[in-house]
Amino acid sequence: MIISSFAEADLKIGSDWYASQKAGLELGFIDEIEKSLQRIQQNPQQFAIVRKPIRMSIVKRFPYGIYFYISGDIILVLAVFHFSRNPKVIRERIRPTIKKK
Repeated sequence: MIISSFAEADLKIGSDWYASQKAGLELGFIDEIEKSLQRIQQNPQQFAIVRKPIRMSIVKRFPYGIYFYISGDIILVLAVFHFSRNPKVIRERIRPTIKKK
């Protein structure tokens, strides 16, 4: 699994925000992200295609989706996206991936 620099930045922003809300909450956020990433690795095909070839896993307990695509044996995580953000942002981020396919 490869996590893009955009997705890493998303994780940092989310983690920092949850840390500012309540001490230790960021640990729960990171734990749920890790669990979602494990589920993706175990069976990436189980997740819905949101826009071919992009799939999304919904993170439990937190309003986030993990957007990824599968290329052979590689899973590329494109975004860890908060559902309240402007959907144009995620569309712009995944557009280059969609054009590759």
